[in-house]
Amino acid sequence: MTNKPQKLSQEGVVNAIRQGILATDLVPGQRLVEAELCEQLGATRRDVGSALILLDRDGLVERIQNRGFRVRVVGLEEALQIVELRMVVESHCVGRAAERITDAEIVELRELAKQLEARTEQGDIVGFAECTNKLFQTYVRIADLPVAEKVLAQLRAQNSHHRFKLTYLAGRAKIATPYWLERIDAICCRDPERARETVRRHSENVREAMKALDREHSPFAVAQAPARPFRRKAMGR
Repeated sequence: MTNKPQKLSQEGVVNAIRQGILATDLVPGQRLVEAELCEQLGATRRDVGSALILLDRDGLVERIQNRGFRVRVVGLEEALQIVELRMVVESHCVGRAAERITDAEIVELRELAKQLEARTEQGDIVGFAECTNKLFQTYVRIADLPVAEKVLAQLRAQNSHHRFKLTYLAGRAKIATPYWLERIDAICCRDPERARETVRRHSENVREAMKALDREHSPFAVAQAPARPFRRKAMGR
């Protein structure tokens, strides 16, 4: 006799949906049907409903009159403001990481940087996206600023659609990689001021690239993005 998996709590549903948005398993404008979420996540109707209300307050989903909830659509102007705010918080994190990093963590970051270079040279956009995410998570962990980490997670989730479009834009990886490598080098050299400056310059580049993409309505290589059905396992990403 096998044991049934324990149902997700309200907090578990919130985390699962937030991670689904962050991983682009759930895309802007996608309807969030409570009955389907209950089945996919193994949660009660009550917990799913309460979770959606909390996510609405956080700006990740929105309630549409007579149609229920959907993943919130963030326009360009709001997305640019999110990039600017993220720059402030992330600059603080990289500066703190540069002050706290250990010799073992330097080795860890340097190795991830080598992987990033290799993925970029290979034209592996999915691998590039995964490496940048690992680098981000690593130096935020090193910074050990739980409140900042929570704020950054929410900002990244709110801006996931715009980040996704930019990440999978043809040629973007080769433009972005030098910014990432410089940031990692500054952290590993224990230079907080230079680390903060790299975030500022990268953020300015991202803002200009987002505005250019919006003006040109350029297509992007979504075909290379990994297919990720939204299920309970999304919580672990």
